[in-house]
Amino acid sequence: MKYVAIVALILSFGVTQIHAQGVSQIVLSCTTPPPESHTNNGCRSTELAPPPTGTPPIIIGSKLLIVGGFWVWCQNPNGGTPYGPDCSGSVYVEEVDLVTGAGTYQATSVSGSASQSGPTGLQVSFTSSDGDMTCALDVPTSPTKGGTNTLGGLCDGVPIRFFNAVVQ
Repeated sequence: MKYVAIVALILSFGVTQIHAQGVSQIVLSCTTPPPESHTNNGCRSTELAPPPTGTPPIIIGSKLLIVGGFWVWCQNPNGGTPYGPDCSGSVYVEEVDLVTGAGTYQATSVSGSASQSGPTGLQVSFTSSDGDMTCALDVPTSPTKGGTNTLGGLCDGVPIRFFNAVVQ
C-alpha cells in the first residue's frame, strides 16, 4: 500500500508538469482596479498593498512605476509550434514623478520569451518597448479557467504577485 501511494504521488507531479508543458501557447492577462487602470478584470497586485501582503514599490530614479495591467501572448518553450518561445503584448504603467507628484499612464508594447525555469518550471519574461518595465512571471503549472490564477515574480527586480489573473 505504501508503494502505491508513492507511485501515485510521483505520477501526480508528472501529470501537473505535462499539463503546463502540453499547451502550444501561453496567454497572460491582468487589469488592476482604478486608479491604476480604467477598467478591471478583477486582477489585484501586491504592489502598494498594505502589509503583510504588500510588496515594495517599483522606483526607478525619481519615478514610481505602478503596473496597471498587461496582456502577454507567448509560444510555449516546450514546443508545439515552429515559432519558438517568443512573447509579445502590452503593459499599462502609471509613471509618477516623485518630485512633482504628477502621474501619467502609458501603454507600451512588450517583447520577451517563455522558458522552462522558475519555481513552477514555466516562466514568462518581458520588457516594455520604452525599457521602463521588465518582468519575469512564474506561470502556474495547472492554470484554472478565468481570472483565478496567481502570477508571482519580479518586475524591475522588485517581488510582485498578481492575483485573479487570466492564464490560458
